[in-house]
Amino acid sequence: MSSSRRKAMNAYQRQLFGAQTFLEYTLDHQLSVEKKRLLIFDNVLVELWDNGVLYFHPQAVSSADSILLSVGVHGNETAPIEIVDRLVSDILSGKTCLKHNLLVVIANPPAISASSREVDENMNRLFNNELHKNNKASAERLRSIDLMAYSTDFFNRHAEHKFHYDLHTAIRDSAYEVFAISPNISSASLVEQQYSTLAQWGIEAILSTDKNNATYSAFTARYCGAVSFTLELGKVKPFGENDLNKLSAVITGLDRLVSGCERHVTEVKKPRRFRVIAEVYKRSKDFQLCFAPATANFSEFARGDLLAVDTDYQYRVACDGERILFPNENVAIGQRTLVIVRPLDN
Repeated sequence: MSSSRRKAMNAYQRQLFGAQTFLEYTLDHQLSVEKKRLLIFDNVLVELWDNGVLYFHPQAVSSADSILLSVGVHGNETAPIEIVDRLVSDILSGKTCLKHNLLVVIANPPAISASSREVDENMNRLFNNELHKNNKASAERLRSIDLMAYSTDFFNRHAEHKFHYDLHTAIRDSAYEVFAISPNISSASLVEQQYSTLAQWGIEAILSTDKNNATYSAFTARYCGAVSFTLELGKVKPFGENDLNKLSAVITGLDRLVSGCERHVTEVKKPRRFRVIAEVYKRSKDFQLCFAPATANFSEFARGDLLAVDTDYQYRVACDGERILFPNENVAIGQRTLVIVRPLDN
């Protein structure tokens, strides 16, 4: 951290993290962390629940939402981590006035330190307590169990509405650079309102899924009563190489979200809507994807095209207009290798 940033660091941030930012402190205190509690501007209570888990509660606000912002489920997805680290600094300095309950989670510090997607296994397939019975503990499993408990505690507290945004970046290029996945099982008006909010943040496409998977956002949607989204904010890059100017609408949107300021937009382009129609899993070591490795997310295929083969199995496109998402054949046997989506307007 530069000397100018150290000088600019306010007293509240120093009480919590010393001469470090939230992210720096999290990466530097992976073995143990001292739980802390203090009051900041406008009678906002701040509590450090665990390493990388920071809770804000505006005590003077009678009607507030509860918002969970999570980053770093995959350790090499750095742009969202930088965005949320900056947001925490802005709140603690008084630059951003907090009006809603907020839980900030840096999910996988060991993977972040290692500049790796994971340490032992993909954390975003572990947010289901049933998966951990009779299974050997890994760093990601132990952490996901803790994060499920913290998230449940947070969302069990009184709130007007409950929201979760799990921020990621994609491994590969995408026809829609900034997009969202909605695991919400309800089509309630609050979910639809969130689609409009995400449009204001520059989200270009929204994918709806009713698949019962074990992502972080699916867990909070199904078990915590939250309106939840996974947001994919561009492509994976190392720290220092992210162009956050491209994500300025997301940054402004998050700031306005936690401060309770609605952004009035006269006209905004609606995101393209998609739905998951199939998922392809790796059954054996012989699994292969049947298209070029650099093929972008949302690439379209024609009926009959062969997308994947495995022992005694193949996936061919059933209808024109099917598109691929998150192709990755380098996963463990039994894990998802490919998502098939279709536009809702087809």
